[in-house]
Amino acid sequence: MRLPLLALLSLLAACASLPLVQPLGGQEFLAWGDMPYCRNVADTATCARNEATTTRLVQAMNRTGVRTAIFVGDTKASQVACDLFHLVTRPAMLFGAFDGAMVYALGDNDWTDCARPTVAPGGVAPMVALAQLREAFFPADRSLGARPIPLQRPAPRGTGVENARWQEGQALFATFNIPGEPAGTSVFPGDRAAMAEIAAANLAWLDAAFAEASAKRLPALVLAFQADLWHPCLMEQHRASAACWREPKGRPDGVMRTDNVYDYAGFLQRLAQRSAAFGGQVLLLHGDSHEWREDRNPGDGQGRAIPNATRFVVPGEDDMRAVRVRITPGAARVFSFVEVRP
Repeated sequence: MRLPLLALLSLLAACASLPLVQPLGGQEFLAWGDMPYCRNVADTATCARNEATTTRLVQAMNRTGVRTAIFVGDTKASQVACDLFHLVTRPAMLFGAFDGAMVYALGDNDWTDCARPTVAPGGVAPMVALAQLREAFFPADRSLGARPIPLQRPAPRGTGVENARWQEGQALFATFNIPGEPAGTSVFPGDRAAMAEIAAANLAWLDAAFAEASAKRLPALVLAFQADLWHPCLMEQHRASAACWREPKGRPDGVMRTDNVYDYAGFLQRLAQRSAAFGGQVLLLHGDSHEWREDRNPGDGQGRAIPNATRFVVPGEDDMRAVRVRITPGAARVFSFVEVRP
């Protein structure tokens, strides 16, 4: 009996000396956003319950052991005051409670919605809110979370500093400040020149992301932002607000209006061009519409499909779940999605 035992021990020792091989689909990250919401600030019980559920969701995300998460914007409902607590203090506590690295992409509720007449009093104007967010969350080339990771940023301060880019495994990630339109920039009375600068910074950041992913021959590129670029209210066939809201899930193949305050059409056109020339697969990860949804080859805003792309809507608001995203290069579905419940 001694020889088989020695042979087994030798085999185990040999295996231990080999490098670890990651299984297919072993690269994962988490995505969440649009919470905690409190539509009626007088309904304190519901507001408190949503905050508690959000805290439990972060704890559930920690239990997955996945080390990186992306928050796709809107740390509060649009009606909630744009004050220091809701813009900075509470989000900082939630992001800091995540055991790994947390990357934050700004949403319209976080700043452009601060101009809406329905927002509770006591807050600041949109451009002031944006300045506060930049100072609080984006002062350095690293993420948020208990174990931050290094990030690339387009500038040390000012326009675009909130955008980020980083690589994990065989995927490149990039975030963008693209606020949602149906409840955001359409009522934004602020500096249109500033909005144009943000749009230009996003286009430059998009070009840089595709250039880096192509130069490194990476098989996957993940682009994360708040706005639902395919929301029917942005489409030509639904100019009347009543008509556009009758299709709450949006149309991935619609033709986009060109009179929006933010140049969504220009971003989609550039995205379609870059995706067509890219050798890998692109994940378009966003919030804003709050309903779990996956679309392969969504529209480019001109009635055509974006090649090599998958659109995924991260749930939020009343659907308080996170998404565990798995990247499997070479598979029929490079990106797959599993829910994380609080």
